[in-house]
Amino acid sequence: MLNQDSLNLSEIIDRLITVPVFSGSSLASRPVVLDLYEAARGKFGRPLCFDATEKILQSSAKGVKKTVMITTGFIVPPWLEAETDGPVGAVTLARSLNLAFDATPVIVTEKKAVQKTKLLLEAAGFRIGDIQTAGKSQVNRRTGVVVGFTTDVSKASKESEDLISKTSPFSIISIEKASPNRSGVFHSGVGVDVSALSAKVDRLVEEAKKSGILTVGIGDAGNEIGMGCIEETVRKILPTGSDCGCPCHQGVASSVATDALIVTGTSNWGASAIESLLAFHFKVPELLHDGATEVRMIRKAADVGFIDPASGFADPGVDAIPAKVHGALLDVLNFITRSRMGDSYYIKKYREYTKDKTKLAKEIATASESNID
Repeated sequence: MLNQDSLNLSEIIDRLITVPVFSGSSLASRPVVLDLYEAARGKFGRPLCFDATEKILQSSAKGVKKTVMITTGFIVPPWLEAETDGPVGAVTLARSLNLAFDATPVIVTEKKAVQKTKLLLEAAGFRIGDIQTAGKSQVNRRTGVVVGFTTDVSKASKESEDLISKTSPFSIISIEKASPNRSGVFHSGVGVDVSALSAKVDRLVEEAKKSGILTVGIGDAGNEIGMGCIEETVRKILPTGSDCGCPCHQGVASSVATDALIVTGTSNWGASAIESLLAFHFKVPELLHDGATEVRMIRKAADVGFIDPASGFADPGVDAIPAKVHGALLDVLNFITRSRMGDSYYIKKYREYTKDKTKLAKEIATASESNID
């Protein structure tokens, strides 16, 4: 469905979003994103953002399903608040998918993060809708839904069945979402047990698989939903991968695999990568938000109470990287994407001027003679 030009672009995008911008990781002495990426690339055999976006396009073309589900929200200890990584990407991707497919986004998060997420979704331009009418595009074209999901594992399977039954999403995309390890324990990257804090959306992903619904995971450390695709690599290269140091001693490595996986330096960037390829595929620049919007959304996230996990403050930053740096990366992504949608007027004229090389050689010779002292 995506063509060779999209494949070429996705190679560049994958490299951009896996640049280890911040070197002060608490997870390892060297950036783990490169090793995680190589493992995932080996598994899927093609650029990760290409693989995920093509599968989303294929899934969206099946039937008349008009919703897309996005799970996000990571409650970070010791601050016990949701971080900015994940929700920002969720709402910008929600906007892109809504524009591209007329799909109502249903964002699923922890109950304590519902109000913050609604405010962030509104800041992205959406009206807040009701789960009962999700997917009815004639009344909900620019409406999004936010759902609080249980942290109680005993209730998660039933909630998953009910939610999928009500919304019938064509895809479930998880962005920076805590995943259980092989023993069912959820961890932060440094090995803290966050099971009691985490919505059990892994059951939602498993229910989606049973129903033949596409699942996509986006993560940056190895403990997120989707990273189960490369579980053994995470266990091997992450200091806490095979032994978290908490009482379970089974490591932070995710045990939940998805149909597609994007490994990225910061999970929000993985969402932007999908936006970029959709914009390029449809030749609609508006499907990819710009740097100014990225900065605005990160600032709004901080304003409503999402935190930078490094400091614990509700500051405009993500993963200890200031908002302006994230904005700069989005501006680079926009330039890379838009410049490949078609030549600018200047490039067209340059090609016109340089097409007749014989004529140009005479002009150069004439100019050269006139410059002789």
